[in-house]
Order: sequence, then structure tokens, then C-alpha cells
Amino acid sequence: MSRLSAQRVSFPTLLDLDAPASSVPRLAPKPMDRGVLVQMSGAETGRIHRAVGLVTLGRGEACTVRFDDGTLSRVHARLIERDEEHILEDAGSLNGTFVNERRITSAVLFDGDRLRLGSGATLRFHLIDEEEERALVRTYDSSIRDGLTGVFNRRHLEERLASETAFALRHGTDLSVVMIDLDHFKRINDARGHLAGDAVLRHASTLISALVRMEDIVARYGGEELCIVTRGVGTEGAALLGERIRASIEDARILFEGAILRVTASVGTAALADCTVRTAAGLVARADGLLYQAKSLGRNRVESR
Repeated sequence: MSRLSAQRVSFPTLLDLDAPASSVPRLAPKPMDRGVLVQMSGAETGRIHRAVGLVTLGRGEACTVRFDDGTLSRVHARLIERDEEHILEDAGSLNGTFVNERRITSAVLFDGDRLRLGSGATLRFHLIDEEEERALVRTYDSSIRDGLTGVFNRRHLEERLASETAFALRHGTDLSVVMIDLDHFKRINDARGHLAGDAVLRHASTLISALVRMEDIVARYGGEELCIVTRGVGTEGAALLGERIRASIEDARILFEGAILRVTASVGTAALADCTVRTAAGLVARADGLLYQAKSLGRNRVESR
């Protein structure tokens, strides 16, 4: 037997299985120190709200977490971060604040607790780390945004429009929809290719987003058609917004692979007060009809009546 074969040959290993558990190095766990509320109902189901400092919950416009729910008080409850604890307090609501279906006046929250405000506004409380928070936010954003343009997708638009319509009818406030369709869009795709069409659509979406208020909803309705939902704006205001958008798109110069591309848009605007059928579907149908009226009358124009 050779010396090589007689010797015991050992190889380095990453982990000695015979070593006591206490001697095996372990990575320190990431601190689960971020309190978040995950919205489980309403038009923004899945949205993440950071539970930092003081968070107010209710149906009031100024609330940190707002639900369009008539069973909630204007300020229904408060969530307070204090001494590494998260304390939920009822704010004297009529229909109650509940943690895991137990009505409370004040309660310390723990990971996984289910919160209910009034009859049906629900959230879940979680303690997570920074990486998990980023992942949750990315997941929510991808579920409500159009992948090409970055504006909201149609599903989210329909959910928000239903909520906004209910709010406007309940409170007697104005609500309008602006529908925008890029003219002769197929010609751009045929002449320059779909990447050029994508560039034009992205540019138009960015331009429109810069012209509206923070509270307005801009979404891709389908193909080259975009939609804006604008609260507190009536017939004349919607028509003015539509004209501002039309003129800005006409004036835009879009650089693509060394070429300057130009496009125009036809616009239809409708106010809820002018609708025969005062529903979300009726409002969109009226705006869409006026959009196609603008196209039939020569394009690059706004129709509002």
C-alpha cells in the first residue's frame, strides 16, 4: 500500500456537522422594527402605510389613512408609536374600533393583528424590516401601475372611480372625467415601429401627469387612450383641463433615435352633474362618447357638451 493510500485524506469543509450548535456562526437577524399597516379593504387594497409617529385613520380628508366609508367617523382612530410600541386608540368613534374583532378603546398592537374600523374598513398590522417594506411597496406599486407608462392601470382606475363617484354623490360635490386618445397612433407604429409608439405614449403620459393635481388620478385606459379622474371639478373646469392637455401634446417634440416625433390628441370631458345616468360607468360612457365626437369632427380638439 502506498503512502498516499495509507494516509487519511481530509478536505476543508464549510461547516463541521459534529461541532456544537453554539459554536456555529450565525448571521444576526435583521431588526423587525418597522410598523406598517396593510390596507385590506377599499379602493386601495394592498397599500402600505408606515406606522411612524402619529397616524390618524378615518374618512376625513386630512387623515393619514383615509377610507371612503360612511360608517367611519372623520377621525375614527389614532395609531401612536411610543417607546418601541404601537398603540391603537379609538378617537370616540360611533361605530367602534376593533382589534382581532374585540372592540377597544386602547390596545398595544402585535405583529399580525387585524384592525377593523366601523363596519368594514380593515387593515393588518405588521412588524417588518426595511427590505420587507421595500418589497411590499414594490409589489403594491406593480399591481396598480401600467408597466409601460408608469401611470395607474385600468383596474385601479375603475376601483378609484367607483369610490370617487360614491363620494361625490353622497356629498354633492363635483367630479369629472377627461378621456384622451392620441390621434393616428397606428401611423407612428407603422412608420417608426412599436418602440417609437411606446416612446410617444410614455412622453404623453409624463406630460399629462405633470399638468394635473396630486389628488387627480391619471391612468392608461387601453391602447393609446388615457383617462383622468378629477375631484371637485365641474363641466367648465374639466373642459379647460382638457384643452390645456390637448395644446401641450400638440406642442410637444419627442426625440426618438435622432428623429423628432409629433402627435396630437382628441379629448372628451364629462362632469357627473351632466350625466343622465349618474354612475361611474355612466360618467365614463359620456366622456368616451364626447371623445369619439372630437375624433369624428376632425381630431385634435376637445368636446365637453
